Amino acid sequence: MADSRCPGQNTQFWGPKDIFNIPCPECGETVEFFKDDAKRKCPSCSREVYNPRINTGCALWCPKAEDCLGPEQYESLTQSKQIAEQRKKDIDALISSVGKNDEDVKKLFKKLYIENTDMTCLIDTNKLESIKESDPRLFKKAVEYFSKFKKEN
Repeated sequence: MADSRCPGQNTQFWGPKDIFNIPCPECGETVEFFKDDAKRKCPSCSREVYNPRINTGCALWCPKAEDCLGPEQYESLTQSKQIAEQRKKDIDALISSVGKNDEDVKKLFKKLYIENTDMTCLIDTNKLESIKESDPRLFKKAVEYFSKFKKEN
């Protein structure tokens, strides 16, 4: 009998990059993801970890997506997509709030956003804190912009 799943869900068509590991933002333990996993529980601390590289493929527009994925996976996928879209809007707004003379702050925010594996947070504030000693001027400016952004949003 032929496989009725779409090619995007059929693991036969997946490549090596479609299965990957990320560190848990809570405890650092390795969490394995498949490209279509919206979220997984950390095997060590049980925190829900969102897939930072979620590949929804056709699932958000296909009328058969819920049948294909199942209702639970489909809901997780749509929630993850909404979270990712909101994060993108938020980082764009944060970067827009930075003055033209502070390109170094914009660059830092972009870096912290991209490197952040915790989809529930815009940036990893621990990594922001880590530049305090090496570049106190940049740290101070970034904290001022980020604090103002958080108050307004």
